Amino acid sequence: MSDTDLGRHEAKSCRSCRESAPLPGNEPLVRLAHSLAGAAGTFGFAENSARASTLETLLIEQAGGGAVRAALDALIAEIERTLA
Repeated sequence: MSDTDLGRHEAKSCRSCRESAPLPGNEPLVRLAHSLAGAAGTFGFAENSARASTLETLLIEQAGGGAVRAALDALIAEIERTLA
């Protein structure tokens, strides 16, 4: 799988998690955000990593749904910008 395909897969996974369960407290999304934060940082995508880390923190802290959704939307938008 190429980096671009992997990025598209991650964006799709984020969208899927957003639609599949109420936020916050979406455990699959916490795991995805954590994995994406680490992988993006490892491969030099600092902004993607920062946005994923922010999302993970908000989810763990049980932040309000509006803040979590905004962070998730920002992460998806950043992934899409990176892939463009």
